Amino acid sequence: MIELAQLKQLIRVSEEGTISAAAESLHLSQPALTRSMQRLENELGVALFDRKRNRTALNAVGEMAVARARGVLDSVEDMAEELRQCAARLSTIAIGSCGTAPMWDLAAELAERFPDRTLSTELGDTDALLAGLTHGRYRLILTDRAVEQPGLLCRKYTQEQLCVTLPPEHPLSTRASIRLEELGEESILTFQDYGIWKRIIEKNPRPHYLVQSDRATLAELVRASRLPCFSSNLTAFRFRTTVGRVSVPLSDEDASVTFYLCARESDQALFELLC
Repeated sequence: MIELAQLKQLIRVSEEGTISAAAESLHLSQPALTRSMQRLENELGVALFDRKRNRTALNAVGEMAVARARGVLDSVEDMAEELRQCAARLSTIAIGSCGTAPMWDLAAELAERFPDRTLSTELGDTDALLAGLTHGRYRLILTDRAVEQPGLLCRKYTQEQLCVTLPPEHPLSTRASIRLEELGEESILTFQDYGIWKRIIEKNPRPHYLVQSDRATLAELVRASRLPCFSSNLTAFRFRTTVGRVSVPLSDEDASVTFYLCARESDQALFELLC
């Protein structure tokens, strides 16, 4: 039986030019490498070397064998990489989302259902997420629109409503809903990563946004101040931004987002478990 080690040795002989030089680079004795090449010839049933009194060199058949050996080793490496990727996919559930809060909820549900699996999460826009799902980068994605694409499953997962939390004495705190522009030039505490809400923020530049880069700091400022801040139906409980405050939904067009869970048809069992 031909061994991969023999193919590697044959390639090294071709690279080094002589069996003695190849043996030295492989940390083998010359007789041991010579015997290995002889066994390879016996397995193949052909002579790979022209043997003269003072020199042993690859012949034309040997050169062809070297080219085929390189192809075999490349195929073996490709197979090993594919198997490693397959093993990683089976042990890791990779999810992507265009929104932060629904991704937290999905990750929490997966962690509860599959405590022995590794979870990886990424944020991105819907088009990039769909491309990643199609090419196997993700097993599940959350998009901000329904997807109708051959080979993919899609179903409504959750809805997120952006709100402003206000102190009870704020003049707008008794309203059923408000538009963001009604806050005028008030200062609003917010996290630096607007994510899916970036479009509504950009449409309303009048308020003075007090942007924080750390969520713990933001939560502390919310608890210690009477300044308005953003929250949503998915984040209010997690960060306790509504304690002692009134949460008023924003009625702006972009203040409500429906998220859809998508998966490949090959992952239907996982998809159905979550929907």
